[in-house]
Amino acid sequence: MPKRCLQLKPLDSLFFRDARPFEAASRAASGRPLPQTLAGAVRTLLLEQHGVPFDRLAEQLKQGISFAKALAEFGTAATAVANVRIRGPWFTLNGEVLTPVPANLRREKKVPEGRVFRLDPLHSPLPGWRPERPNMLPLWRRGREAVEAATGLLKLSGLRRFLEGDVPEPDDFVPTSDLYEFDNRTGIGMDAAKNAAQEGLIYGIQMLVLKCQAGLYAEVCGPADALAPLPLAKDAPLLMPFGGEGRRVAVHAAEQADWPQVPPALDGRLVLLTAPAYFNGWKPPALAPLAAAVGPYQAVSGWDLALGGPKPNRFMVPAGSVYFLPPHIPVPNALVSEEDAALGWGSFLEGNWNYVG
Repeated sequence: MPKRCLQLKPLDSLFFRDARPFEAASRAASGRPLPQTLAGAVRTLLLEQHGVPFDRLAEQLKQGISFAKALAEFGTAATAVANVRIRGPWFTLNGEVLTPVPANLRREKKVPEGRVFRLDPLHSPLPGWRPERPNMLPLWRRGREAVEAATGLLKLSGLRRFLEGDVPEPDDFVPTSDLYEFDNRTGIGMDAAKNAAQEGLIYGIQMLVLKCQAGLYAEVCGPADALAPLPLAKDAPLLMPFGGEGRRVAVHAAEQADWPQVPPALDGRLVLLTAPAYFNGWKPPALAPLAAAVGPYQAVSGWDLALGGPKPNRFMVPAGSVYFLPPHIPVPNALVSEEDAALGWGSFLEGNWNYVG
């Protein structure tokens, strides 16, 4: 299907929060944008451009009609939006796409620009090893240096080295401080009738502020008529609401990211999540890994604008999680449900690994 690659440039600070109530004397903190936030914004933009009346669409969705069937009465182009698949967002710096750091990478502790190490499976279990599943192997590394989890984001050059079974260079990492910071603000509730502050209605809010050279990258695939409203030229952006508090981004056309495609080699294959994924557990149901490096669960909810209520809370495996597979084991095209994959959850890349020792 046709693909459009997009660069999102904020026009102001951004705000992304969960579905917890926001009341007086509370403090709401912005997180980083999630796939469902991007997918909702892009779908809304496309439907708006195709003239879909949102009140009518919401009425049908509340009756239990599927999204695809609800769009059928609004024309061919609008109906095609149901087949649009969205991936991202990923941060960019000076137009270069960055990805989460794989969970099995370590940096030399308390050493500026210290060496990078990777953990890979051992040939056999260690004494006292108690794996999550039978026959799984521990992750290990050579050397005795004190190390800590690698942080920040990873350039595609470092991602390629990692997927080839090598170790990224120190300058392949980008600290998050180069991309964004948080802005803490305090606000008050207003009485519109009196044009004065409401007594006791004070709240705090933390905004995400991207730096000048930072942005977000996304990919949108789907039927050509559905994607027609999206920009084709870099100098002809669209404005799109993105996140909460009425914030907007300029949507530009972008070059396709050079995602590494690494052929099978070495001792086995690995799967690296580049977006969070819901597995109802710590691993994809279709995989039986020899080893894994999985970060802590990420609770994800959100607000369903069409249905007027919160989405169910789900515990996602975070981006950067790595699953080590035996050689010659086929990896399915999608690790998550079709609906989740269309919204950008569970994006992944394949790579190689070697036994340690």
